[in-house]
Amino acid sequence: MNLTDTLIFVGAFIGMFSVPLIRLSQYIKAHTRNAHIKTAMDWAGQAVAYVAGSSVADTTHKTQAVAELTARIKSNGLAKNFTDAQITAYIDQAIALANKEVK
Repeated sequence: MNLTDTLIFVGAFIGMFSVPLIRLSQYIKAHTRNAHIKTAMDWAGQAVAYVAGSSVADTTHKTQAVAELTARIKSNGLAKNFTDAQITAYIDQAIALANKEVK
């Protein structure tokens, strides 16, 4: 087998597996992103429960919960994965859920 044949074989081999590897990479990235979102939502609920007690209605509790969640996300090295708007949205969802459970 000469160099040209070897390069053709390697190129075919890479071409044959490149699409599945790309798909696998996309799946892993999406799965990781979903896991980060789930973790942030869990932490948002914990932050709301921590600062509020039973019912969250005022903006002071919301601000404290956003700060708590932001700090926890940063301390776990996930800050690059979330914007401030996303963190606030997770807290809003956690507040709505907490208030729904209280009623």
